[in-house]
Amino acid sequence: MNETNPTPETPDMPINNTKPPLQEFLEHQVNAAQETVKALQALVPPDFRTHSRAARKEFLLSFKVLLDGAMTTVERELNKSRQSGDSETPATSSSGPSTTGKSKVKVEVS
Repeated sequence: MNETNPTPETPDMPINNTKPPLQEFLEHQVNAAQETVKALQALVPPDFRTHSRAARKEFLLSFKVLLDGAMTTVERELNKSRQSGDSETPATSSSGPSTTGKSKVKVEVS
């Protein structure tokens, strides 16, 4: 055992057969992922992590502002639509273009 790896794997280690192989495999995978994260964190200077965290926060705040603005605009337009819709009768407040009427359309079929 050394200081960098407190539990090195050696051929002399006894095999623990009390757990199912899949569970043991998953535990080793989790440990490997955790050690990889620690190794990558050791490579990145603390100032970089601090500034990256601040940049991520600002990036997310920018989208929050954008979405809040879009929500405000949509709510305002919905309120306008509801207010103007209250004064119309149901027959004149169709939600789309009329499919019947006096206008004629010429269609060419080839």
